Amino acid sequence: MADVGTRPELTPDRAWAIPTAFLCLLLPARAGVAVGYGNGATGVCATVALFALPLMYTVPRGRVIWERHPWWLLSAQAVLTYAPFAVWGRTWVVGLSGLLAGLVLLTVRTPLSWWLFVTIVAVEGVLRIGVFDLYPASELQYYSWVFVVPIDMALPLFGLVRLSDLVSDLHATRSELAGAVVTQERLRTSARLRAAVGDRLEIVTAHSRATIAALSHSPDRVHPHLVMAAGVARQAAEQVRLTVDEEQRAPDRPAPRRTGSTVAPRLAVLVLVVDLSVFAIHHAMIVVDAPTGPAQTVAAVGAIAAIVALQLRHSLARRGGGRPAGWRVTLPVQALLPFTDFVHATLLGLPGFPAGSALLLLRGRRAWVAFTAIGCSMATYWLLRHPEDLGGVVYLAGLSASTGLAVYGLSRLRDLAEELAVARQRLVRAAVEQERLRVSQDTHDLLGLSLSAIALKCDLAGRLAGRDNARTRAELHAVLRLAAQAQADIRAVTTGRHGLTLRTELAAARDVLATADVRVRLPPAETGVPLPSDVEAVLATVLREAVTNVLRHSKATRCDIELTARAAVTLRVTNDGADGSPRPTEQAGGGHGLTNLTARIAYHGGTLTTRAADGRFALTAHIPLPAVESDGVVGKDPLTRGDPTHRGDDAVGGTVLGDEP
Repeated sequence: MADVGTRPELTPDRAWAIPTAFLCLLLPARAGVAVGYGNGATGVCATVALFALPLMYTVPRGRVIWERHPWWLLSAQAVLTYAPFAVWGRTWVVGLSGLLAGLVLLTVRTPLSWWLFVTIVAVEGVLRIGVFDLYPASELQYYSWVFVVPIDMALPLFGLVRLSDLVSDLHATRSELAGAVVTQERLRTSARLRAAVGDRLEIVTAHSRATIAALSHSPDRVHPHLVMAAGVARQAAEQVRLTVDEEQRAPDRPAPRRTGSTVAPRLAVLVLVVDLSVFAIHHAMIVVDAPTGPAQTVAAVGAIAAIVALQLRHSLARRGGGRPAGWRVTLPVQALLPFTDFVHATLLGLPGFPAGSALLLLRGRRAWVAFTAIGCSMATYWLLRHPEDLGGVVYLAGLSASTGLAVYGLSRLRDLAEELAVARQRLVRAAVEQERLRVSQDTHDLLGLSLSAIALKCDLAGRLAGRDNARTRAELHAVLRLAAQAQADIRAVTTGRHGLTLRTELAAARDVLATADVRVRLPPAETGVPLPSDVEAVLATVLREAVTNVLRHSKATRCDIELTARAAVTLRVTNDGADGSPRPTEQAGGGHGLTNLTARIAYHGGTLTTRAADGRFALTAHIPLPAVESDGVVGKDPLTRGDPTHRGDDAVGGTVLGDEP
């Protein structure tokens, strides 16, 4: 069973330091080889120059330059890679073409990048084996060395840079994916609402215009048109309810595919396995070349296989920060295995594997202490055996440390690639759920009263037709304006841009209730206390929903609307003709409308309560008035926070009846 611990978090400002550190640790090791091969100070300078452009790529500011001039910089790196062969020939440092190969993998699109990678490694082999004599000896390990070193430089460079990219992607995923999936969801919702409501509004508009024309020429056709218009308006209102219900039950959407440089989990695993394998195979060649007996050879090869197997267990068995069972035993065993061949020292480069495992399995400072101790262990051993070979000591320390970082980074690359995939799917679900909640709330709150008002005015026009054609015509023109406003409200729902004010909603309430023969008592539109715009928008929504409930769920003849504001603002809507037996005061609950309003008001620290008694129903919204912050912003609707496309726009969705005469 995996041991789950708290894994230290990689942040974008730290992740780029890993590939930078890898190159900085590898540089002295390669420079030491230049000295050992007799290239002198000039060779060391050439080696340092070869690391300059790769180091520039790992640093965020340098990456910008690379993105502007990739082919020029790749050409410069190629010149730096192959020009030294003209100076030093076969004694030039082995494998530095791996830096060019790694940069190609990072800057060139696939699959071309991988073909160029193979070509660069092959060119190294042709130069070392075909053009120049193999140096320093024609042994199996040096044939292997020609190919292993560039691969073992290119793949870690590629993987570690992609690791830092994945960390940045993981932190940027929220805004990027939420925006993409919300856009997709809005397009789907827009099509759905147009089909469910928008088409019916066009039918209402057509019947209203036909009725206006028939008033003068075909009075007998007036009533059929009005009956049809009212019926279609009520169907549209029912479709609003169905849309709200179905939005809550809609299936999850898959995460959109991301284009760009993100490494897939399978590719991350492949890069890790290939890098470990080529490194292990090379050490197996060293063992085969060593003047040892069969038993020692088998033991050394077995130690290599065990180190690689344990590394794969440490690297691939992790899920969500977990550690494989028995890691407290396997880690020290892996750290000791490179020292099993004391006599011939054929496993000099392998302590980097357990050093990387220490970073993967341990936590906090202990991880870095163990990494340093294991990484320096072989260099210390070599110093004790060969105190005169300081170049070899530096080489082994740099090799172990850079290999350890490569192992750690490539292992985390796979881990973070999987985390990124999971995080994207979760964020997609969260964004979709939030958008569906917003759509269902706005659909109910914005369209409900509009459609009820259209149906009522069609009914009123039907009663007036033949008795007062002038007023009938006025009501039908009002229906046309209401239908146009409802279409605008559909756009407001699907874009998230809507703004409501108390002044316009009070006027709308007066008009639509009067149409339904309900006497209305209204408060002054001005409260005497300035209301924050978001609080006013919530109260306007409450008023709209309350009026809709009066029309749909009561036989009201009177409706009183009260609005007071001091340290808090209170809106109370009371009507008679309430159905059902009296109920005590309760927290608003059932139904989409009251549930929506409760959530909106609760976000502002307020409460929404209802009371039914003696045939009267009262809905009360109470919101404390917070002190305005220094930037003048008080708060946001919970449906709109964090999404700038949800900001209020007074030009759309302001009222359903505000332009009535």
